[in-house]
Amino acid sequence: MKRGKRIFLVILLVFAVIVGALCAWQWNNVTAIFKTFSTTQEQLTEEINQNKQVLEAELREKHPTIISDFSAEDEEKIIKGELSVEQAIENLNKKYQETKKDIKLSNASESSAKNKEIDDFIGDKVIELYSLKAYYLGSLGQMEAKVKAEYLALPKEKRTLLGKQELVSKHMGTALGLMNQCDAKVSELLAELESGLKKLGGDTSITKTIKDAYENEKALKKAQYLKLLNE
Repeated sequence: MKRGKRIFLVILLVFAVIVGALCAWQWNNVTAIFKTFSTTQEQLTEEINQNKQVLEAELREKHPTIISDFSAEDEEKIIKGELSVEQAIENLNKKYQETKKDIKLSNASESSAKNKEIDDFIGDKVIELYSLKAYYLGSLGQMEAKVKAEYLALPKEKRTLLGKQELVSKHMGTALGLMNQCDAKVSELLAELESGLKKLGGDTSITKTIKDAYENEKALKKAQYLKLLNE
């Protein structure tokens, strides 16, 4: 392996370890590094969408009020500012209310009041989780736009891989701050979900299912951003 290539791999590894400060498991970082070099951006997007579909199918089998998460394409629109955070959340809530209405009409005589209460509680918390994601994707998008603007403002001779890495390092603290905030909010929501389900006598295993999916998607998104450093 050429010396320049080895140096770049070390830089990426250091970057991932720094980002790993916001992770619960080191495996998240290992996965991100592996995906960075083994998949394309298109494949990562497809994998993110597939994971969302698998999670949705697993959750909706027991809790029909849960609606689809944002697609990877919609998330990209939020990041780019093509879809505002407010509009994304409004669309999400509208879809959620319509889903609850349809379920109420079709299953009125089939579900017990207790089951409905549990389903509604879970559905509400999942909507909070999706809304939280939209907010932080929007914030991340604003930071990304700022970095790109600064990069394009550099003299042509400085628009290099090194120049890109220097800008990433400059804004790393802001990115880590946003991700740490998001992780803390997600942990808080999942704790509320688990606590509420215990009080309602519901199955709390859903909290682990959601957390695992969150960590997995985070690894894939890290890989997407790591790949951008080499473009």
